[in-house]
Amino acid sequence: MFGSIAKVKLKPGSFEKMFDLTKSNIEGRPVKGRVFNAVFRSQSDPDELWSVVGFEDEAAYRANANNPQTSEVAEQLKQLMAAPPEWHDGEIVWDKRW
Repeated sequence: MFGSIAKVKLKPGSFEKMFDLTKSNIEGRPVKGRVFNAVFRSQSDPDELWSVVGFEDEAAYRANANNPQTSEVAEQLKQLMAAPPEWHDGEIVWDKRW
């Protein structure tokens, strides 16, 4: 598997709009090879989020990253951010779900 973790700093008051946009994109757009997606919200800073996404393999991840729909949603999300996201891409070497 392959995926990404993104640290995101939102503009104050943007959480609900970001959440609605992200949720509608994830639930409303099936993506080939996407295995999971989770968003964490910092307890110490409610405007700091961590997004984690996993794909079957790097090819599926790259195909999604290069999809025009993905770029369109990313541009909408950027409008809600206080700074550019910090991306960490890599191979998922272990994944266990109960």
